[in-house]
Amino acid sequence: MAAKAKKKKSTARTKVVTKSGKDHFRSFMSTTVGHCVGVVFSAALLLVFNALVAGSSLEIFLGLTAAEIIIAAIVIWIIILRRRT
Repeated sequence: MAAKAKKKKSTARTKVVTKSGKDHFRSFMSTTVGHCVGVVFSAALLLVFNALVAGSSLEIFLGLTAAEIIIAAIVIWIIILRRRT
């Protein structure tokens, strides 16, 4: 008679997984609040950059800001149109 092979009992151990800072940041940025924070931070960064470039000239500041708004609108339209097709 053939001997029956012993089956190993599987002991399920729960593995503790700790998330790193990068994982927390990615999960936060995938939420709606994360998107809003990203947009506000980007807009503030662009305005500060425009102010540094323009110096004390209001016309240059407004021109740079207007150009960035127009470019952003074009990019958003392209993204929307590509998603539809």
